[in-house]
Amino acid sequence: MTSPGLPPIDVRNREQRVFDTIAASELDALVITTPSNIRWLTGFAGSNGLVVADDQGVVLFTDSRYAARAPTELEHVASSASVIIERAKLGSAVGALLQDCDRVGLEADQVSWNQHCEIDTAWLVEQTVVATSAMIESLRSQKDDAEVARIEAAASIVDSALGSVRAQLNDQPTEREFARSLDAAIRAGGADDLGFATIVASGPNSAIPHHAPTDRQIRAGDLVIVDVGAEIDGYRSDMTRTFVVGSLSADQRLHYETVIDAQQAAVDAMRDGVATAEVDAAARSVISDAGWADAFTHGTGHGVGLDIHELPRVAQRVDDVYKLGTVATVEPGVYLSGIGGVRIEDTCVVTESGARRLTGFPKDPEVL
Repeated sequence: MTSPGLPPIDVRNREQRVFDTIAASELDALVITTPSNIRWLTGFAGSNGLVVADDQGVVLFTDSRYAARAPTELEHVASSASVIIERAKLGSAVGALLQDCDRVGLEADQVSWNQHCEIDTAWLVEQTVVATSAMIESLRSQKDDAEVARIEAAASIVDSALGSVRAQLNDQPTEREFARSLDAAIRAGGADDLGFATIVASGPNSAIPHHAPTDRQIRAGDLVIVDVGAEIDGYRSDMTRTFVVGSLSADQRLHYETVIDAQQAAVDAMRDGVATAEVDAAARSVISDAGWADAFTHGTGHGVGLDIHELPRVAQRVDDVYKLGTVATVEPGVYLSGIGGVRIEDTCVVTESGARRLTGFPKDPEVL
């Protein structure tokens, strides 16, 4: 779980935070099924796992593929155990473990209806099963130094990879060709994986916020949005830059500089204790003043970590708040149908002195 040169992940203090959250919710235990929540709490990164957490400790249930791996990955959890079990016996084992509990929480945001029905009617017949939302995710939204280091390392790989292939835009490749070159450079740079599917959107396609790369050839004068990330030890980075092949026209320069100013306003507003809606409003105000309010069609950002989209939400009409250690994107955009779009995105961490960018690729848009 530790890449060379990075501080080790220490999960030992997370267990007590989860126990405190369970108690504050008037629950006796929590059944955790979300893979990223399991990894954050225990260090277990396998594809099949279920965790039961209560004030007695943490128990991971998994299968025989992880018989050797699971105990090693859980060795740093203060009071934990791993149980290798067949799927057919899982329900009775969980039921026996929780037989003295009255109220058991279940992650409603991730559990399927069929799984809920099975747990409620077959596994925990004598208990009251309570739907929970974002209990672990809210704890995960504040990153420790080791987590920030991984996100920053992933971002650095992307910075270098994009720098190594950026000039290829002059060769007017297709969107798919450029995405493949960038993806290969990210993997060659040491990433465990891509952070998500790379977006390359050129010309009129750049007016589509989440366009998937196509065989459209990038042409001189095109605005080109590149949205890209990498993964290190499960932690992801997220960055967007907008380029133009050649020189910006006067209209493109106004378009680009408006988004740059909006992003800077949002980054300046991103501080401990500030509502994320206020940061969204800071970016939206600049774009609105330029006459493009209706062309900014998404929120200003989102949390980043073990998932590419996690808490907090950075948008209008949300109640989330930045805290020290929050890692979130700042990514305003203006999308003009039939013309093109501009989006500028950095992943930032909230520190005592404000927001610090973890993504560092230059914002000079012109590929000459």
